Order: sequence, then C-alpha cells, then structure tokens
Amino acid sequence: MSIRGSVAVPEHPIDLTDELPLVGEEEAFPVDPRRRKRKLVLIGAAVIVVLGAATGLSLWLTGGSSTTGLVVTTEVAKVTTGTIKETVATSGTLEPATQASLSFAVSGTVTAVDVKAGQNVTDGEVLATVGTTALQADLDSAQAQLDSAQARLSSDESSSAATTQIDSDEASVASAESSLTSANTSLADASLTSTISGTVAAVSLMVGEQVTGSGGGSSASGSSALSSSSASSATSTGSSSSTTSQISVIGTDSYIVNTTVDDTEIGQITDGDQATITPTGSATVSYGTVASIGLIATESSGVATFPVVVDVTGDPSGLYAGSTASVSIIVKQLNNVVEVPTAAISYSTGGQATVTQVKDGKQVSTAVNVGQSESGETQITSGLVSGDRLVERVVKFTGGTGAARTGGLGGFGGTGGSGFTPPSGFGG
Repeated sequence: MSIRGSVAVPEHPIDLTDELPLVGEEEAFPVDPRRRKRKLVLIGAAVIVVLGAATGLSLWLTGGSSTTGLVVTTEVAKVTTGTIKETVATSGTLEPATQASLSFAVSGTVTAVDVKAGQNVTDGEVLATVGTTALQADLDSAQAQLDSAQARLSSDESSSAATTQIDSDEASVASAESSLTSANTSLADASLTSTISGTVAAVSLMVGEQVTGSGGGSSASGSSALSSSSASSATSTGSSSSTTSQISVIGTDSYIVNTTVDDTEIGQITDGDQATITPTGSATVSYGTVASIGLIATESSGVATFPVVVDVTGDPSGLYAGSTASVSIIVKQLNNVVEVPTAAISYSTGGQATVTQVKDGKQVSTAVNVGQSESGETQITSGLVSGDRLVERVVKFTGGTGAARTGGLGGFGGTGGSGFTPPSGFGG
C-alpha cells in the first residue's frame, strides 16, 4: 500500500459489493462468504418484487390481457315491424298418441310369446297364444248343440207341432247360435293380437304361465290413460298410468304432451291454440295444437292446475316417450306491429316509457306507449313509426386482450386501495 498525503489508497480496487468494516475492527476488508451470499439473495428478491410491481402497473394501465367483465355500449337500431306473441309457458311429459294395453280375454296356459320389448309390430299381428284344446272342445260342443236344435226345429215344423213347441225350438236354436258365436270368439282370443302398429314397450308373459281371462274380448278406448282391462284394448291418446297389461305396445308415429296450466292462466287457453314444444336438453323445436283442456283441477301447495293435452304436429324426430319438454302455448298473436328492442326503452319515476331517438344526427328523448313484449322486443303503440332510428344499450361480456375493466390489479388497483392510487384518467 502506498501513502498519498494523509489518505491511504489500496493497491488494488475495492469490490463495492463487499461489506465495509466498522471502525475499530481488527481486519479492514476480509468478509464472511456466507454474509455476502445472503446479501446478494436479498438484493435479488427486492429486484423481483420491483419488476413484478412494475409489470402489474403496466398491465393495469394498458388494459391487460387476462381479465373479463361486462361492457355496456350503445348502437343505433332501426324501428321495425314484426309479430308479437303472447304465450303461456308450462312443461309436460311427451307420450305416444296411441298406446295399447293388451291381455288375454280367455283363460289358459301360455304356449307361445312371439315378441319382446323393443320389437316393432303391426296392427293385427299375433303377439302370444294360449292352448286351444279346451276352447276347441267348447266350440265343437256348441256346434253340436246348434245342429241338434236345428234338427229338432225342422222335425217339429214337418210334423206340424204346436205353435208353442215351434217357438221353443226356435229359442233353442237362437241360444245355440249365440253359444257357437261365443265359442268362436274365445278360440280367436286364444291369440293375443296387437290393436295398433307400434313398438312393444313391455312384456309380462312367460311360456307355461297360467292366465285368467276376463272374457271381454278386444275393445278400443278413447281414454287418455292406458286401460287396465284384462281384455285387449287400445287407447287413442296416451299418458302413462299403472296397468295390469300382459303386453304393452306404443305408437311411434305421433306424440302428445301431457301438461298442466294453473288457474290464473287456464282461461286464456282454448282448443286449437298453437304451441311450440322443446324437449329437455334439445334445441330442436316442434309444433303442436291444444287438443283438450281438463275441467277438474288438481291442487298442490295451494295452486290449482288443470290438465291440458297438446297434440304434436306431424312426426318430428328426436321425441321420446316419457321425456320432459317445455311448452309455450300461443294465446294471442299481434301481426305487423311496430317493435323496438326492449333494451332501448327507459322508464321515468312516473312510469313513462321513453326512447332516445336519433334525428338529424342528434339524440332526442321521445315518449312512447308500449304494448306486449316477447323475446327482447317490445311493441310500440304510439310515438314511433317503422324506419325511425334510436339508441339501443348493448351489454357484452368481454375477455382476453384489451378487455375493459374497472378497478385495478392487486394492491395497485382501485381508489382507496393499499399502496397505490391510480392517477386521474386511468382509474377504475
């Protein structure tokens, strides 16, 4: 070390990152390596914090690229004419328009079951059979009785028997003919046939099973529920209900919706009203008409509702028996009405509806009278005509680069936040 004046200058430059010794320490320049490393780590952490804060501030000032929010803007819209529909909304269950609840009308042992669930069948197709030995014997006996009665009548007529005898013979013939007809019917009923074309929904028969028939024969019904008769039966409108049928068949070419409407709206609905039908989970809309309105209400939780059946028009795809659907029944339709976006209408404290009309490049507040509303459009009964222009508020959800925002980022955002208050012109 050289001496210049009274100041001691080291022969080699001093590393400014070294820790300087306190006055009075024995060694002026040696430094503990562990202390140096700790110092460097602290300095690096401070730099990262400062850079992060600077990045956050930059994102806040420039709009960033990762936030989302609602942005309200305005745009000029034209007044148009259109159709406004007043509707009653409800929901219901899709059902086949035709269903058949089928059971043997005669007693016997099941000898064959020719179908299974999911199988398509046609009207008149044999689905199952019972043994015919006893039934054929009954038929043969009835035929023999008829032959005997006819022979007796012929003999008495030939011998000019008394009128009372002839009358008795004729009665016997009539009775025998009736028995023969019944025996023929029973033999035919040994085959369980479908009364509609459709798909087998359920089968509850097994070969060898003993069944007991009601003797009712085949019949048709117009009820809205599956018949629980033990005889073969078909229904013209379907809604599922408990049934003791041995085979159930549902139609697949037409559907109905069983729904309900409460007592506050049922008076608006009439037979033939048009309706839109949207199955749950589907975006496909089908159409229909009100087929019937029940007269007896069912009360639940203090609300009285009336049953309503809607016929689905045509044979649209994507409909499944038992699935739910939203139903919108059109109770009033207004055509060629002046309409504007509902969002373009404001209301004063007194309830007066106004719109901001664009005239000669200027925005003018215009009072209007409104009517029905539907799907974001509102009828204007006075104050505007088709072709007028007005200002509409548009609310959009934005995200990503350039997203509009309010407030700030972390501790740097918003007014009154900790650590930083945004300057005028950048605030949230």
